[in-house]
Amino acid sequence: MEVTIDCRQISTREAFHDAMASSLRLPDFYGENLDALYDCLSTIGQKTTLNLIGVQALINNLGSYGRAAINAMERAERENCGYLTINML
Repeated sequence: MEVTIDCRQISTREAFHDAMASSLRLPDFYGENLDALYDCLSTIGQKTTLNLIGVQALINNLGSYGRAAINAMERAERENCGYLTINML
């Protein structure tokens, strides 16, 4: 699966989690927080490429939460290196 998310369109935490949940088809029990995002991404069982466009805009819009979100996704990629690839564009 290959998913592209335009981070330039994300201006709130809620919008970030909505984009992740819908684009990645996360389970209904997804907790919409960074720990839940890490848990879901680090256990994806199918090859997934996540293309994030405008990552700097995400950081600009969400500040420290945006940086923490990027860190959580990078940690999940390292943990699940056989299945998850994240391209930050």
